[in-house]
Amino acid sequence: MSEDLITGEETSHEQSAVEPTWWWDKATPGAGDRPEWLPAKYKSAEDTAKAFKELEKRLGSAPEQYDWSKGESWIDSDYEPFQKMAEYAKSKHVPQDVMDNMLESVGTYLDEFNTDYTEERKALGDNAEERLNKVDNWAKSNFSEETYNAVIGSLRTAKDVQAIEEIRNKMIDNTTTIPTGNEVAQSVPTVAEIQQEMVANYAKYKSDPAYREEIKAKIARAVDG
Repeated sequence: MSEDLITGEETSHEQSAVEPTWWWDKATPGAGDRPEWLPAKYKSAEDTAKAFKELEKRLGSAPEQYDWSKGESWIDSDYEPFQKMAEYAKSKHVPQDVMDNMLESVGTYLDEFNTDYTEERKALGDNAEERLNKVDNWAKSNFSEETYNAVIGSLRTAKDVQAIEEIRNKMIDNTTTIPTGNEVAQSVPTVAEIQQEMVANYAKYKSDPAYREEIKAKIARAVDG
């Protein structure tokens, strides 16, 4: 027991001792209120550091700078959105092996949409070069530069080339009439006009079944009329 200097009352050392609200380690109590950076489930800063190291072992750690070599065939690492993605990944402690796996997976997915032009040329036969040149020259001679680029630029497969060849042949077969000035005005478009529409909207014709049926119906009406 000891006497209080102000009141003169005796106090007990045991009663005045207060359990610290937090610890630096097992032997070092922290002073003052529990700091905000110390999670409630940990008693000491030492416990927090140990837990973080264990978590880092399980999850891995982000490198100072990511290596993009696993995606070099398709990725531009200087592209701003990729840089932002890297910053975000680093903030979440995403390790390099996870980034590698993601780059390889995306690369595999993109490869499925690549065209093997060697195989497509083989599908056109031994005269593939001749057929391609014929289509190219015909399109260049009959269309504006904008339409030419749209048509030729959309050719990816042998079937695409065959479709253009069919359009070319039908247009040639139906453009031999010499106008005399005595033609009767027709409300129904001619086959040649419909075929020109097909070429101008070739991308839609190739991808839209309903539009292909519409074109077929127009041709049927033009032929019957």
